[in-house]
Amino acid sequence: MDGRYYSVLFTDWSDGTDFAYVGTRTTGTQAGDYLITGPNWQGAVPSGMTQISSPNNSMLVYSDSDLPTAYGLAKLIQLAPLNSN
Repeated sequence: MDGRYYSVLFTDWSDGTDFAYVGTRTTGTQAGDYLITGPNWQGAVPSGMTQISSPNNSMLVYSDSDLPTAYGLAKLIQLAPLNSN
């Protein structure tokens, strides 16, 4: 993150409960690999990954074929300074 503060909050869409947080305060500024799993997932977390357990099975990406759509939606999120002129 090149020394920048960042945060990624994971929220359960069904009730608005925050269930995980990745960011400067909790995970630092180094790159990381995260495995987001559903509530009933059973398996071994691959070496070097950190598991984030979601309370439901609904996330932004439904399958590999949905990745282009998810990337397109993510690109719609923009940050810009407020022009005071």
